[in-house]
Amino acid sequence: MKHIFVYIFMITLVVFMVILINKNQNTIQPKLLSVNTYYSYLDEIGEDCYIDFYLNTKDHPMVDVNSYQNLKLHNQEYSKSIELELNNVIFLHQETYLNETYYKYSYVFNMPLLGYDFDIESSYLEISLVNEDLYDIFIGSISFKTIDEDESFINWTALSGRKEDNQYLSRLYEIDIEYNELLDDIKQISVGNLFNVSFEVYDEIIKITIPYKNELFYACPIFITFDDNQINTINYFVYMKDYETLKQSGQLIYHYALN
Repeated sequence: MKHIFVYIFMITLVVFMVILINKNQNTIQPKLLSVNTYYSYLDEIGEDCYIDFYLNTKDHPMVDVNSYQNLKLHNQEYSKSIELELNNVIFLHQETYLNETYYKYSYVFNMPLLGYDFDIESSYLEISLVNEDLYDIFIGSISFKTIDEDESFINWTALSGRKEDNQYLSRLYEIDIEYNELLDDIKQISVGNLFNVSFEVYDEIIKITIPYKNELFYACPIFITFDDNQINTINYFVYMKDYETLKQSGQLIYHYALN
C-alpha cells in the first residue's frame, strides 16, 4: 500500500512539473524594438505624423490608445522637447527577427502645429502609461518644417522612390518627380532640415539623390524652392514599404524590456 502512494506521489509530481514547464515556455517576456529612422513632416493643419515600433506580443497595454497618459519627444539632454497628442495606435504587419515574431505598430499623432521649424537629430520618445509605467525609447531623428505660403509652380503627375542598387536597408536613395509643367527654375530641394540633397532636371523628371546615412528613411514631404524664393511643397508620401525591415536593419535596432 505504501508503494502505491509513492507511485501516485511521483506521477503527480511529474505531471505538475510538466505543467509548470509548459506554463513557463508559454510566458512571453514583453519586448519593444525601435529602429533608427529619419522622420520628416510638413507641420500643417489636418495632417498626421507617425512613429513606428515593434512588439513581440499583441497582448500589451501599448497597443491600446487608451493606455497612454503622455508622450513627449526630446533630445538626450532634454534641452529640446515637445509633447505629442496621440490619435491612434495602428497595427501594420508582422515580421520574424532572431527566431521570434514581432508585430509592427505605428503611433498616429496629430500634427503639433508649432509655427516654426523643429528638428532633433538624436530623438527619444518618452512614453508615460496610465498604469504609471514609463519608457524612453530612441527613435532616430525627426524634422517638422513649417511653410508660410505654398505656391504651385509645378504640375507634378507621379512620384516614385527607390533604394540604392544592392542595398537592402529600407532607405531611399533616389526620388523621381514626373511633371507636365515647370513654371520657374528650381533653386533648392529639401526633404527636411537635417541633411541636404542634390537634384537634376531632365525629360520632365526631377531626380532627387539622397546622401547615405545609417538610418531608415522611406517617407517624407518634399520642399522645392524656386529662383524667386517661393516654395512649392509635395506633401508626406510613403515611397517604400518593406516587410523584412528588422531582418535588414541589424545595429540600427534598439531593444527594450517591458513590464
